[in-house]
Amino acid sequence: MFSVLLWVYVSFSGEYTINLRVPIEIKNIPEGFAVSSYSADYVSLSLKGRGWQLAQHTVGRNPKFYIYCKGKQRHQSVSIRNEVENNKWISSTLQIVETSPQIFEFTIEEIKSKKVEIIPVISMVFKPGYGLVSDIEVIPDSVVIIGPESRVEDVDLVKTELKIFENLDRPVEEVLKLEKINFVKFNRDECKVKFDVQKIVDKNFENVTVETRNVPPSQQLVLSPAKITVVLRGGIKILTKIKDEDIKAYVEFSQALHDTLGAIKPTVIVPEKTSLIDIKPPRLDYIIKKY
Repeated sequence: MFSVLLWVYVSFSGEYTINLRVPIEIKNIPEGFAVSSYSADYVSLSLKGRGWQLAQHTVGRNPKFYIYCKGKQRHQSVSIRNEVENNKWISSTLQIVETSPQIFEFTIEEIKSKKVEIIPVISMVFKPGYGLVSDIEVIPDSVVIIGPESRVEDVDLVKTELKIFENLDRPVEEVLKLEKINFVKFNRDECKVKFDVQKIVDKNFENVTVETRNVPPSQQLVLSPAKITVVLRGGIKILTKIKDEDIKAYVEFSQALHDTLGAIKPTVIVPEKTSLIDIKPPRLDYIIKKY
């Protein structure tokens, strides 16, 4: 054991060179300012010294290389070697052989803030026979972003991190993280998304009255039949709440005047979150009466 300890002592007494890759942190930024760009994330240091001294810099430590901002000058350029004295964790007994980069540049700007819209980034895969029957609601729908003026001006919206929903067959309410933006902070880091998923079915509405529009006072447009069957597709819970009178159907008098087929096609307006599948009959016979 004594021999081993003696060997370790002798070995660590010799001179060695190590390379460290250390993250850079900018300190002493004036109040009301923030960093908007910098030339490097890390600095590589080649240090030369005795083994015992070098071991202190590598065992159980996660140092940062501090660079100090000098005043409110927008663009600043500093020598990495000149900043060594601000990093007390580097022993004065060690020799700095090489640094990379040799020059570090960064820019500071006044801090600004503004409110922007949150856009959900989601992928939906539904179970067979199911589908989306509502808008995608985002709560809250906006976020305040804070950062250097030029960076804030470039941001018009904030996206969420991608979320994939699979085998959907019921309503969804879930919290999503906001996607980070370099140099910009948010007043919140997440939002909630809500949307409704239902079984998709077809339903017949058999007594939808067809309205006649823009008929001159001295004339009458008589339709045959006066009521139609409308087939809608949508969520099963949505369709059960719809009545015949919720569906609007009409023809314009001008359609009859310009018709060459002897029958005119009604226009049908369906409730939100439903789609029109069929109209029965697709065209209506008519008679124009004059008084």
